[in-house]
Amino acid sequence: MRSIARFARFARLLLCLACSLPAIAGDAYPAGYARLVDSARREGALTIYSTTDAQAIGPLLAGFRQRYPFLRVDYRDLNSAELYRQLRGEVDAGHGVADIAWSSAMDLQAKLVNDGYAQRYSSPERNALPDWARWRDETYGTTFEPVVFAWDRHAMSDRQAPHTHAELRRQLAAHHEWTLTGYNIEGSAVGYLLLTQDARYNPEFWDLAQALGPALRLREEQSRTMALQLGHGSAQFGYNLLGPYTAELARSNPRIGWRVPEDYALVVSRLTLISRLAPHPNAARLWTDYLLSAEGQQKLADATGLPPIRTGLPRRLDGVSLDARSSQWRPIQVGSGLLVYLDSAKQGLFLRRWRDLAFNPPH
Repeated sequence: MRSIARFARFARLLLCLACSLPAIAGDAYPAGYARLVDSARREGALTIYSTTDAQAIGPLLAGFRQRYPFLRVDYRDLNSAELYRQLRGEVDAGHGVADIAWSSAMDLQAKLVNDGYAQRYSSPERNALPDWARWRDETYGTTFEPVVFAWDRHAMSDRQAPHTHAELRRQLAAHHEWTLTGYNIEGSAVGYLLLTQDARYNPEFWDLAQALGPALRLREEQSRTMALQLGHGSAQFGYNLLGPYTAELARSNPRIGWRVPEDYALVVSRLTLISRLAPHPNAARLWTDYLLSAEGQQKLADATGLPPIRTGLPRRLDGVSLDARSSQWRPIQVGSGLLVYLDSAKQGLFLRRWRDLAFNPPH
């Protein structure tokens, strides 16, 4: 009788595995994955802290719930600073609530990893990601989001709008009447991150900053707000907008033009990690694998327009092909390099120089 019972348990595990594994082209999950699924079944729940709107990713969540109906998913929308503070506070107090932290603030996610707030998980999907999008098997990129130029088509034609950062600087010198919209980098973690990455990749960045300053009359916290300003004519040009939000609004408002800069284009990615004190660590691993799987990546892209990070899937932004081999891409490397400008002394120096050049230009 015992052998029959053992066989029945083994058969249930095999059935669970067959029903639960995402399809992976040309690859297979490890043989013991059924035990992970069974452990997650016993946990019965999953809590996700995220900066991505729950309504926007409805099909992704529905797909995960359909695959793992035994998991009760608690999905909580937070801004990036709230997410960072809340996860740190929970772990510091020794009482984990969140299993997953999924955030667009790449530098804050990297700091959580660096400071020991994440746990290692070698996802079987990891090899489908580019090298720059994973770090220590503790955090993984999930999207491929280019940073774009945008403009008011009533103020300038697509042909007239700058194609490169150098061309933008020259045009700003000739058009003192332009009003620009861009990030308030003292209030936006994403805006600050993008400017520090600009400084890394653009040898003429500080010259550009000096030209941007007098025209940057609208300083905002979100790309969506900036794109809306272009759409109703309160700004003529937008600098460093996130491509997916801009493309989404441009679909419904043809007044908004946008392009990926042709000299170089930063690429950001929403990073996911598993909390070191995750109360449902096995469920968190299932979520990580599903989010990075071909099915999960496609559902995320279809629902939100966020191009997939996974290699082998088409990357498009509102019909524009994002050729992964293009030399113009400057993906923001996930790793300790993201921490450089979080150092308070370096941050102070950068912000002081930005203020001095951008808002107190030499005469």
